[in-house]
Amino acid sequence: MNSLVSYDWLSEYVDLKKVTPEELAREMSLSGPAVEKIFPQGEELEKIVVGRIVEIKPHPNADKLRLVEVDVGEKSSQVLSSKSKKHSALGTRRSGFLKIVCGGSNIKKGQWVAVALASARVRWHGQGEPVMLEPTEIRGVKSAGMICAADEIGLGAAFPHAEREILDLGSALNASDSALVLKPGIPLADLLGLSDDVVMDIEVTSNRVDAMGMVGLAREAAAILNKKFLWKPVSGKKFPISNFQFPIKISVKKLCPRYMAARIDGVKVESSPWWLKRRLLSAGLHPINNIVDITNFILLELAQPMHAFDADALDGGIDVRLARRNEKILALDGKEYALDDEALVIADAKEPVAIAGIMGGEKTGVTGKTASIILEAATFDPVSVRRTSRRLNIQSDSQLRFEKGLSPEAPPFALARAVELVLELAGGKLAGAPSDARAEKTKPAVFSITVDEVNSLIGVNLPQKTMVDILRRLGFEVSTKGKMMKAAVPWWRDHDIESGRDLVEEIARVYGYGKIPAIIPFGLATRPLASLLLWEDRLREISKGAGCIETYSYSFVSKDLLDKAGYDSAGMLHVLNPLSEDLAVMRTTLLPSLLQTASENREREPVLRLFEIANVYYPPTSRLSGTGPKDKRWKDLPDERSELGALFMGMGDSWKVAKGYVEHLLHEMGIEKVSWRRLANDEFWHPGRTVQAFVDGGLVATVGEVSPKIAANFKLEQRVALVDMPLLSVVRHAVLKKRYVPVPLFPPAKRDLAVIVDSHVEFDDMAEAMKKADGLIKTVEWFDTYSGKNLPDGKKSVAMHLEFSSPEKTLESKEVDSAMENAVLALKEKFKAEVRG
Repeated sequence: MNSLVSYDWLSEYVDLKKVTPEELAREMSLSGPAVEKIFPQGEELEKIVVGRIVEIKPHPNADKLRLVEVDVGEKSSQVLSSKSKKHSALGTRRSGFLKIVCGGSNIKKGQWVAVALASARVRWHGQGEPVMLEPTEIRGVKSAGMICAADEIGLGAAFPHAEREILDLGSALNASDSALVLKPGIPLADLLGLSDDVVMDIEVTSNRVDAMGMVGLAREAAAILNKKFLWKPVSGKKFPISNFQFPIKISVKKLCPRYMAARIDGVKVESSPWWLKRRLLSAGLHPINNIVDITNFILLELAQPMHAFDADALDGGIDVRLARRNEKILALDGKEYALDDEALVIADAKEPVAIAGIMGGEKTGVTGKTASIILEAATFDPVSVRRTSRRLNIQSDSQLRFEKGLSPEAPPFALARAVELVLELAGGKLAGAPSDARAEKTKPAVFSITVDEVNSLIGVNLPQKTMVDILRRLGFEVSTKGKMMKAAVPWWRDHDIESGRDLVEEIARVYGYGKIPAIIPFGLATRPLASLLLWEDRLREISKGAGCIETYSYSFVSKDLLDKAGYDSAGMLHVLNPLSEDLAVMRTTLLPSLLQTASENREREPVLRLFEIANVYYPPTSRLSGTGPKDKRWKDLPDERSELGALFMGMGDSWKVAKGYVEHLLHEMGIEKVSWRRLANDEFWHPGRTVQAFVDGGLVATVGEVSPKIAANFKLEQRVALVDMPLLSVVRHAVLKKRYVPVPLFPPAKRDLAVIVDSHVEFDDMAEAMKKADGLIKTVEWFDTYSGKNLPDGKKSVAMHLEFSSPEKTLESKEVDSAMENAVLALKEKFKAEVRG
């Protein structure tokens, strides 16, 4: 998760007086959250200054335009004159004053305005890309600048306005911004405090939710730079002692470890002061009103989400409970959500008023009419928040933090800070001490580690004093006894630090990974890859060399996809909380995924050669059958098996191409003694165009054409061939190191043979019988099978090429004839074969 962080804001919590933004970014990136980019602030406001209207006259040629004389300070008018001598006399009546044509509906004498000088960049009426401003003539009168609306200079989110209204700085920067001094001619960026600030885009890892707030980042910076940490929490002593407490009930304590609330009466809801708006805008949030802005400010400052309810819109107290079936809520995003009985909600006596940890309801939202508020600071179960967010398809800044896990010790600090700001910016009075309901008190985890362990794991000999200092700078409470160090985990890291090894990581990163010497390990740097992994890589190379394209698909598939492919998902592993129904089942085969890929690409690529190598998943019970590891530690985990799947389409007899592909793979793996058997009675495969390969009686591949019915389910009109290879079964027969033999010195002799045999006879059995019959027969290659007309029922004709050779001499015709007779005799004796004429 990335956070936008103002350098100026960060410096309020850590001493950065002698640290430039670039130095901070470099050191933070080396030891903590990485700074990806730095954005200078105020660049859009270059050449835009503060001006004061001193005179307004009617435009001679336009009723809606006015001729406005503006005091922009002597320096600003001189800059304008030097930019364009042609317009200088027309643009200034006297030093420090400009004549500007303006159509603003709310201009008045004495008004403080934003004036864009020549070369400033503005968006006309807040639309389109910025354009460079030049002195120009408007309806016959020359104008030396532009009096700007807020959205024309990128400030529309901070200062909303009606159409044709210009930015009135006097009213926009209200009384609570008394520190801002309006003066003609000062750059607007200087007035707004943007000139000396930059915003850093910082990547914060998901385990460091504390660093998603300014205080957490400041603590990191202080530890890494060894600078003073300036933040002080608001004291809870500011809360009055009173018998009144807002009623809170936690019905599901497992999902809500802590819930705090405070009531403040007599608040005034209005626009926030500029300093608060500026902080929100720097982080990418839009200001709304002072109450809502304060809750967002706390989220950014302390990484603790908060919410404010309109107290008068609540019916009774708060109940943190599960939603009831068919309950609905209209949320602050204007959408109505149907809730189920697994969604945690904040409810009053009648109905849900917020989706816990995600978003509040519109009914109890704070508006300009709100006079009393309830401030909420709570902790919710991260898994519950995440699941509800995914089911409802709703995201928020609060949800992104809650689902990562927040400490139940954070709400008191956030609530105290929020109360302080509300009383300061919105007035009002606390009705009583905050209500605090929690499941149970938590104790900080304590981990121990020795100095020697730290130095051994880091590879650098650090003194114990340095280690203790680093941990204490990070907020750990450390005690020592000899070389043993005990560290109590601070509450803001209670979801992150899980063992003593984590303490070693903290010491190493703050010390500086760059300071650890780079030493090449002695001996073997890596373990040899397992045979299966080596063959997976090798098979990828072979398949690509054969013209195939590798595909990648999800290990999770839908029940609908399996149904289309004719697979029953009942015996497969089902995901308990799938992201969607398309990812609900763990696949036991790659073939449906390949068919789906072909279907999605059929119109663009009519000819396809695809393959995928990936794991498939069987229920843990399959381990009992001897297919998986017997270690009891794995008994509840899926049985993962590596598989190769391939698809061939648009090549006529694609299944023959597929069989050739498998033969090529097996040959490259050094597997030569392969027997093939026809596969029948399988509804997925074509009954007459599917075979299986066996080695030593074990199945190593199934190759064939998919049945027309299955192909039609995927809208595949061409013949489609598939390959299914269980790699674990194949690899056990593979030869990793190739054995090379000399090229034969003498040419081979070749003969063709066609015989009639029973239909059930397999070609591989015939080939093996012929090779055994005579040692001169080196290869037997099938090239045709025929059955039908002119052949008896139950018979088939098999034609083959035979190759004869000897390593000692060139064979004579009589020697080849003798070997041929031996081959035919073997076929007659074993299979009752008849030679075709």
